[in-house]
Parts: sequence; structure tokens; C-alpha cells
Amino acid sequence: MTTLPETAERLHQTVLPEEGLIPAYIHTDPDVYRLEMQRLFGRTWLFVAHESEIPAPGDFVVRDMGEANVIVSRGDDGTVRVFLNSCRHRGMKLACEDMGNGPSWRCPYHGFTFRNDGSFLGAPYQRFAYTEGLERDALRLLEARSESYKGLIFATWNQASEPLVDFLGSMAWYLDILVGRAEFEVVGTPQRWIVPTAWKLPAENFASDAYHTATTHAFLAKLGLVSGVDFGRVGYHVDAGNGHGLGIGVQEDGPWYPAELRPEYERNLSADQLALLDRIKNFHGNVFPNLSFLIPNVIEFGGRRVTGMTLRQWQPIGPDRIQAWSWHLVEKQAPQWWKELGRKAYVQTFGTSGMLEQDDTENWEAQTRNSQVALTLEEPVVLHYGMGLDREPMKDFPGLGTVYDGKFNEAAARSFYRRWLDTVAGEEK
Repeated sequence: MTTLPETAERLHQTVLPEEGLIPAYIHTDPDVYRLEMQRLFGRTWLFVAHESEIPAPGDFVVRDMGEANVIVSRGDDGTVRVFLNSCRHRGMKLACEDMGNGPSWRCPYHGFTFRNDGSFLGAPYQRFAYTEGLERDALRLLEARSESYKGLIFATWNQASEPLVDFLGSMAWYLDILVGRAEFEVVGTPQRWIVPTAWKLPAENFASDAYHTATTHAFLAKLGLVSGVDFGRVGYHVDAGNGHGLGIGVQEDGPWYPAELRPEYERNLSADQLALLDRIKNFHGNVFPNLSFLIPNVIEFGGRRVTGMTLRQWQPIGPDRIQAWSWHLVEKQAPQWWKELGRKAYVQTFGTSGMLEQDDTENWEAQTRNSQVALTLEEPVVLHYGMGLDREPMKDFPGLGTVYDGKFNEAAARSFYRRWLDTVAGEEK
């Protein structure tokens, strides 16, 4: 085991995003993972929930920020707060259910009880066990800083962090199209499954990689679900800065969403955003570090065109293992047929056992195994991220960020790894 400064120095010497050179060892090295937990997941903004999951006072869900288990709660006063799910008495987990509603949480170990605003309420036999009383303020639950954007709740342990909207930067323009065009709601509960892969592989894939679709998902053309194997090429590649990235596939067949939703979209989007939405064929990206999103290609069910939108979070539970979280979202005011068919499309394509989900996870698992092998070899295993190094960005695209014509590019991946390197190793720069 090396020290954190030694690991950071090694990263500076070997991770070269601007040259398109990324060493394979960074995905599974335990020392790198320790650095990530402390300096990245312990300090940056992380997605924790959608506001529709906790609509009423007293509602809460239990989530993770890196390896820290947290309670995302809407207090009796209506305020959303995020607490470390740990009793201040002996560190026992307070909320042991995935979700619920109530005015307080009672520790199952000794019975210390806390209100849903984080304040200490009391303990059993308090006047006998603590004859001199308890300092209530010192027992308040540890609270992360939290902010929301278009219904997406983020939190960070860094109380001095930049405002969320500044962290999102140019990506906010695209999140407006994704989740700000209407009032959205999460359908059901998020699906979860364990994948033996390193967390950066799926995050970077969603941020930047449209190139894999022609090979990994070639079966779509054989089944007639797309017109050809190059369906992932036409569109735009966006480096949104701060490590965020996305790909926008386009078509010219007109709007794909129900006409009933158009007025709500017009109220919430600018003319440029609405015009881009009308052309979207697919829409994938990643908010640094590990929140991915996807509007898949529109497919037909019973003569109706529909798509199943999803949010993804790649939650690290070790150097070579994640818990994948998957939310299906739909417009709250959408017609019932759109909600029902959208759910069906989501389950069949990118649900736990969806057709495309299986393709992708096989890739990430194999990459992770080879990253582990790279840890044992004397000769460095360096991965190539040079696609698009010689290309100039567009000058007339209406959206924000650095935008390239065509989706086959790795600029957003290079940006992802630059932000990652600066975050986990910046102190030694």
C-alpha cells in the first residue's frame, strides 16, 4: 500500500488525458480507489435522489454518497436535507429501510431518536442513564450540503463547495432538455443490481462513447429496430466542461413525443432547446462523476412511437465492483399510454435484464478483469483515447459547451479523465 501523495504523484506521471493516454491500472488499483473515496466522493457534488421520490413532509429514501450511506429526507417543514445514516451515539445505522415516512428515526441499537430535521429528540431512560443531561446540539445528525436542479437532488460533504449550478456549468443547458422540459416523476422504485466492474467505465461510456454502438449493439439492425449499424454516428458530441459530457443523436422525422406535452415544453424551454429536442434521436451523457442519463432510440409498440428515459448511477462498492442504480422517469402530465409504453420500453431495453444492458455490462466486466491483470504486469497497459484529437469544434451550434459535429469522438472522455485527475491528485500538482 502506498501513501495518498505517492499514489497521486504516480497518477500525474501516467494519466495523460490531453494526449489520449489513460493507463488501465487506474480502474482497479486499491490505492487509487482510496484516493477517490477521500478526495472525489468525499468532496464533490453527487446525485442522491429525485424530488418526486420524497414529495410529502416526512418522506425519506436511503442512498449512498460513495461508500457513505445517507438519508435523503423532506422534513416536516418541507425542507430537503441529507444526513449521514449513522447514530451519533455508537454509529449504528439509523434508517434500516430503503424508504419510508415519519417524523423521526429511532436507532435500533440503544434507542437514541432524531427528528427528521436532524436534531436530537431523546434517549431511553435518559434521566437515569445521563444524570447530568445530554448536549443536544452535539448530537445533531451529520448533514451534507444539498441543492436541487430541475428536480435532481445533489449533495456534497464539502460545505465550501461551489454552488451546484456552477458545478453543472454548461451541462445545465442540456439537463433543462432532459428533465427540465416538464414536471417529471420517478416510476416505481429504482432498480438495483451488482456489476463486477469499476465505476469509471460505465460513467465514461455514457459521457462519450457512441462508437461502440455499431459493434456492441449491432443486433439492433438485424432485428430491424434501427435502419443500420451506424445509427450511433449522426449527431453531436459535447464536452460540457467540468468532466461532464454527452452525445446527441439526431433525426429529421419530426417530434417523437405526445403532442399533449408540447405546451408544457414550450413554457420551460428556450426556442433553441425546443428545436434541438424536436430533432433528438437519442440522448446520452454523464454528470461528473457517476450520474448517467439516457433517452434511447424511439421504438414502436403497437403502432405508437415511444422511448423509456432513464437515470443511472454507478455506485462504487469497491475498486472492481459497483451497485448500479436505475430510475425510470416520465412526464407527470403525460397521457397514460405514453407512461405505460415508456415503462415497457425501459424494461425491455435498459432495465436490469434489458437487451442493451446485457451487452454493455459484459464489456465493462471484461475491461475490469483486464485492468486487474494490468496491476500485475511490469509493462504498462495504456488505453488509447485519441479519437477526435485533430478535430475542430463547431462555431454555430446553439447549445453550450464545446460541441463537435458527429458523435464519434472521445473529447468528452478526455475531459472526464482530466477532471478526475485534477480532483483526486490536484493537491500534489
